[in-house]
Amino acid sequence: MSERIACCVPFCRRTIAAAKLAPHKDWVCSVHWAGVSRKLKAEYNLAKRRARRILRFKPIYAEYWKLPGGSPGRLSAVAMWRRLDVTWAKCKADAIERAAGI
Repeated sequence: MSERIACCVPFCRRTIAAAKLAPHKDWVCSVHWAGVSRKLKAEYNLAKRRARRILRFKPIYAEYWKLPGGSPGRLSAVAMWRRLDVTWAKCKADAIERAAGI
């Protein structure tokens, strides 16, 4: 039996196969994703597009830990990934809050 990952929203019973989310650990089901505000979704999509563009020109940013510590390249790569993580956390929190009725 394959491993399954549950939706991040508490008490949501929807799951997805872990193989489909290979590098990721969090997931918001489509029902709860629809409740996330358009502004937050747009912010998250913009961060994803910017990250993809940066990775297209600087693929080493995907493995930023191989860059020397404190170098400008590593600092900008870490900033890019943090920006993406923060926007995802906002979307996830919004989905949880809207599901709870807050």
